[in-house]
This record gives sequence, structure tokens and C-alpha cells, in this order.
Amino acid sequence: MPSRFLVALAAIVMLATPAHAEQLVNKIAAVVNGEIVTLYDLKQLAIPELKKAGVLGSKYADSPKVKSILSSVLENIVTEKLFLQDAERRGITVDEAEIENELRKLAQQRGLTLAKAKEQIIKDGLTVDSVKERVRASIIRQRLLGLMVGRKVVITKEEVERFYEKNKAEFAADGKIELSLLIFGDDSNVSNVRSELAAGKISFEEAVQKYSVGPGKEQGGYLGELGVKDISPQMMAAVDTMEDGTVSNVLSIGSNKALIKLHSKTKGSLRPLDEVAQEIEAKLRAPRLEASFKEYAEKLRNNAVVDVRL
Repeated sequence: MPSRFLVALAAIVMLATPAHAEQLVNKIAAVVNGEIVTLYDLKQLAIPELKKAGVLGSKYADSPKVKSILSSVLENIVTEKLFLQDAERRGITVDEAEIENELRKLAQQRGLTLAKAKEQIIKDGLTVDSVKERVRASIIRQRLLGLMVGRKVVITKEEVERFYEKNKAEFAADGKIELSLLIFGDDSNVSNVRSELAAGKISFEEAVQKYSVGPGKEQGGYLGELGVKDISPQMMAAVDTMEDGTVSNVLSIGSNKALIKLHSKTKGSLRPLDEVAQEIEAKLRAPRLEASFKEYAEKLRNNAVVDVRL
């Protein structure tokens, strides 16, 4: 999505290694509706991921990890090309002032002035024009997705209100929960342990030390006092109906079964609906945007002529 792309762009601008550090044969990596993606372009755009994986440089050129990263980045480039081609057909453009403004924002995120950022770009072996092209592509992509994806996702006032009523605990401004956690391993007999706890045959702390594969095992699973926002919705739903000093029913945390012992809870003040409405709307919108984005991208790909040669 657009925000991730901007993060990647900032990494390219500020972290790229010199282009002359590796002599690349300008082979064709893919052809997208007649538009060529060269191996050189691909490797330049893959620099942040290659750096992150610790496989940047000629000595890693033939490693499976590099090939996997290049393949993944190439898929993103193909999708990007399809977006830009569709934007061009729809007459979506960006002027120079907008590009400069976005570059300035990226520079500020790195604590640099625009002039210093441009110096850094050149120092890293890139060109200001090539980076501007990435910025232009990013802005166009956001506008296109807003037009083709965003307008299809509508969150109603009633949906926001229902979510708020159902998840009020999530919007406690200063709520605190003090608890201990037991996360079972795959080979544990969860029902038996819960029964032993209920009968007082074993303490929660003893059960944690004996069965838990989670954090704080030596401390009886004690996690301390946590803010409501630091607790997962599943845990919060369990804690919400518990009394101090009690142990929860078995719940799922990730792929593991777990138990919670509640020491204390303070609900705190509830943030009003009008204060959190936009936050709720964004949360409800995200999965629908993702689904709509995938549908749009697949439609472009199905109607395109793409020849991947990597």
C-alpha cells in the first residue's frame, strides 16, 4: 500500500550503496506491456531489502536468498508499472513542485534539509532525477489507488458506532491491567491443568513454571502492569469479565492455548466516540482496502502482457 511504498522510497534515497560498486550487465528482467525492466533497475530497487538481509554485494549474487529477494521485488515492480500505465491512460499527472515538496518531507524524516538530501543522493551514487522519478511514481500510485480503490470502500456511521459499543475497553484512555500469563506448549494437557487450578491442586505460578513456554516463566508468568492498549483484543475480552485474583478460561493466543491470572484492573476514563471515530474508521477500512487493492491489481495483471525473464 502507499505508506509502505514511501517508507521503501526513503530507504532507497538515504541508504543506497554507490551504483559503481557493482558492474551490472543491463539484461532484461521483465517486459510489462512492452515496457522493459532491466536487471540494473531491479537490483537498484532491491538494495534496501538486500541490505536488510545482509546479502548486498557481488559475492552473494548467486545465493538463493538474493534470487528470492529479486523475484519478490520484481513482482512489486511489475505491479508498479501496471499502476503507472493505468494512471497515464487516465491522465493522472504530478508537477515538479509536488515532487520537490515530497522530497523535502522525506529529507525532514531523516533530519536533513532538501539540499543536504540531494547531496547525499549523489554521494550514494544515485541521481536526483532518478529519485524524483520514484517520488513521482509514488504520488501517482497513491492518487490512482485513491481513485480506483479508496472510493469503493465506504464505512458507515452505524458501523463505527457498533464497533465502539462492542470494544469500549479498547478506548480506555488510562486503563491498567496487572496480570500473569501461562502459554501452553503443544504437548500440554490444557484441560487437566485448568481442572487442577480450579481444584486448588496447583498454584498458577507453579503451573507456569511447569508448563509454560511463554515469557516470565521464572516469575510465575507475571507481566506486571500493562496499559489497556498493550493488550491484545483476545486477552482484553477475557480480562473484561474477570474478577481480581481469578484465572481465565482457556483462550487462544496466536497458535497456542493460554490462561490468564488477573491481579488487578483499572478501567480508566472512556474516550468519547467523536474523538476516536476516525481511528475506528481507519481500522475498519484497512482490511477492505487490502481486498479491493488485490482485486484491482489482479485485474490489471490479467489484462496485461507480462514477460518475466529473471
